[in-house]
Amino acid sequence: MKSFWLLTGASAVSTMGNTFLYVAVPLALLQSTGSPLLAVLSVAAQNLPYLLAPLLGPFIDRYDRRVLFALGEVVQGLAVAAIPLALWHSLTWAVFLALSVIGLANVVSDVAGDYGLIPLLVPAERLDRASAQFTALLLAARFVGPALAGLIIAGLGSTWALELDAVTFLLTALTTLGMPYARQEPTESSLVAMLREGVAFFRSRADLRRLTLVTALYNVGAGALESTLITVGRSDWEWSARTLGIAMSIAAVAAAIGAWLAPRVLIGDDRKRQLAICLGVCGIGTLGLLTPWPVVMVGGFAVLCLGEGGINAAVMGYRQQAIPDHLSGRVNAVIRTFVTGAVPASSLVLGLTISLGSSALVFAPVTLAVGAAFLLWTTMRQPGPPETTLTPVIEERIAQ
Repeated sequence: MKSFWLLTGASAVSTMGNTFLYVAVPLALLQSTGSPLLAVLSVAAQNLPYLLAPLLGPFIDRYDRRVLFALGEVVQGLAVAAIPLALWHSLTWAVFLALSVIGLANVVSDVAGDYGLIPLLVPAERLDRASAQFTALLLAARFVGPALAGLIIAGLGSTWALELDAVTFLLTALTTLGMPYARQEPTESSLVAMLREGVAFFRSRADLRRLTLVTALYNVGAGALESTLITVGRSDWEWSARTLGIAMSIAAVAAAIGAWLAPRVLIGDDRKRQLAICLGVCGIGTLGLLTPWPVVMVGGFAVLCLGEGGINAAVMGYRQQAIPDHLSGRVNAVIRTFVTGAVPASSLVLGLTISLGSSALVFAPVTLAVGAAFLLWTTMRQPGPPETTLTPVIEERIAQ
């Protein structure tokens, strides 16, 4: 378990630093370009590379996951460090290019770490609780990150916030030196054959396809919600970076609570009931977003994050147990293609509605998408996995 806690601590530091990116980049683009649309689309640039995730899956399953995790962190750190330079020279296209590189490297480090390393570092009988602890700590880091980012941006500017984020990635990569090797069994299959095997397994599992469809639909609405609220808060409410950071931290606390409660309160093997409750909580939270009062909107966002933490708690553990270890990289990469690949669509939709003024119009897509995900999950027949017991645990905005 020592290596598990090493990975968890390193990932928490990286997550805390990455919240600087979520806060600093939209604010910096809004300041430099004056365009709320570009600010919101920055999230799309970071998540669009997930559409290429299936191509990376075979590499994750073939090579040492520890090395791939570290490599992904290093690349992200270098790309983050380049963003202030691009902003300094008013190269908006370079900012979006760096964000795309960050997203591509994040595919590798996330899949290799969350779904590759954790099952190898933890005994099978402790996997559920360990996964819950992993995600709860990452969500707790998201509590500290936005508030700290707001203070740093307010006091020192966006450049310092981004450079500190870059350092956290490099520190995370260094911690992998203390982890055991995580090389897979040698295989003579070609990368193309490995990719086909992963896709075939995903297509054969109706339960995984249903879960993927629901979470992808959720992300179409809520995937870019955080950056949209930051943009609205800055441009319409005239909130300071410090105030926005505190607001995002409150929502992160709610998400951590939801993730912590899921394996303790939503016990049992009724997957349909567990996710239905969490999606219902998210739906209630979206109603607060439709009001004209900023405090109520932030409160609604916090309620949505509470339910979202529970959803992640159910999804991550299920995928860890339902997918064989030798297929983990490929199948999870395919799932990430749909789930995280839906975030750019959310960025585009909310980027267009953000100019409508009324909060009821700006955030209506969020309410509609979450409501549709709830109806899809509760009204359609839920297929069970052929050999796997459904057990709740944890995952970051639905991932992500």
